[in-house]
Amino acid sequence: LATLGETLGKGGSGYVRGVRFENVRMEDVSNPIIIDQFYCDSPKACQNQTSAVKISQIMYRNISGTTKSSKAMKFACSDTVPCSDIVLSNVNLEKKDGTVETYCNSAQGIGYGIVHPSVDCLTSNDKDAKLAEPTRNEIVHTEL
Repeated sequence: LATLGETLGKGGSGYVRGVRFENVRMEDVSNPIIIDQFYCDSPKACQNQTSAVKISQIMYRNISGTTKSSKAMKFACSDTVPCSDIVLSNVNLEKKDGTVETYCNSAQGIGYGIVHPSVDCLTSNDKDAKLAEPTRNEIVHTEL
């Protein structure tokens, strides 16, 4: 669902901005929220790259449910092209048989409302941000 790394790959150029994931219910999903600028889909090891697609203004709003992964959220961004303006609002992800955590590298943004598990690279802000109201449709994402 929210795997920006799969489409961007490693060592790309350009930008992705203004993407919103909202009103999603996860059910036992691997990697429910992930941005990975180091993603490699090659059977061989990928070479390290210093370039990356600039990722900014990404919002995750009203996301809840369960994860198979211990890392419910992963923001693996490049040191040379950090991710910016990541917004988490009312995100609550649990693991049926354990605790959940997050991973952050070179990402910044804000979290407000419920954000579980907490994301240490984001500033907490309980004030309502100036974002459009969510639609009433809810998407359910499952994996077999």
